[in-house]
Amino acid sequence: MLRTFVTGGTSSIGRVLVRALAQDGEAVRVLVRPGSDRAGLELPGVEFVPGDVTDPVSVRQGMAGCERVFHLAAVVGAQQPEAVWWQVNREGTRHVLAAALALGVGSMVQVSTLAVLGPTAPGEMADERRLVDTNRYFNLYQKTKRAADELALEYAERGLRVSIVYPAFGYGCSHAASHPSLQEMTLLRLAAGKPVAILGSGANRLCLAYYKDTVQGIRLAAAHAPAGADYILGGENLTFPQIWAVIARVLGKPAPRLRIPAGVLRAVALGARALTGRSPLPPEFFEMVRYNWVFSTAKAQQELGWRPHSFAEAMAETWAEYQAAGWRA
Repeated sequence: MLRTFVTGGTSSIGRVLVRALAQDGEAVRVLVRPGSDRAGLELPGVEFVPGDVTDPVSVRQGMAGCERVFHLAAVVGAQQPEAVWWQVNREGTRHVLAAALALGVGSMVQVSTLAVLGPTAPGEMADERRLVDTNRYFNLYQKTKRAADELALEYAERGLRVSIVYPAFGYGCSHAASHPSLQEMTLLRLAAGKPVAILGSGANRLCLAYYKDTVQGIRLAAAHAPAGADYILGGENLTFPQIWAVIARVLGKPAPRLRIPAGVLRAVALGARALTGRSPLPPEFFEMVRYNWVFSTAKAQQELGWRPHSFAEAMAETWAEYQAAGWRA
């Protein structure tokens, strides 16, 4: 039986990945820190290994005997000192890559982020080949994840069959403690009757990624991608008004018409931080509502045989899963 080692298994994508592997009868070993939320993951075939990617000993011990590695662990939206971002996202990745090479695993997929490719210009449709100016990065998430990807390419040259995937802005029936998800800010708010609005100008377009599609792409990359290959895993490129129109149809409710400019949102976030010490909106949120992130996923479809859902299909499925799980406003 194929045994898979997973870091970041309690993240939003990681939860969907672990459940999918377990459902298919695979043996899964998940590296978890003390206090990690394992709800919904204690399944047949799933083994939890105490440790952290910043500890190379626990990484190697957890990976021993595994033929495949999925590396998702990262600091994402947390308020952490800069040193922690580098320690987890770059050095933690180094530990996982080094263990995978030393133990001779058959394949490894590094789950990066679309953010490392940077926002697109109006009218631009970008892909994996675009030249990235790292001097224009907005935040430590982009910088540290890019550094991790560069390490992965180095290890690919050293003989490790590691590939990289770039998930787009994700959504689906899952959750992560580090930051609010797209469906929590849209679908579930409208379903609960909470105030909703089009945030920002409403003109920018986002490449969206259904968690189940992302997981399928990760698994296909593990099976078929050569060392050093990289793939964007996204879906349709939509504006916020288009996103809301689909969600409104799924719920049978009117779509929001109120628009809140990004400047107003930023002022609210700064005020909340001054009063409470933290902002209700992560810094990455403003890049999402301000810039275009328009990308092609043709490479993954052509080389891996990857087939993402339409946004309407995926959002309807997401809502059905929340209802089946007993979601209540």
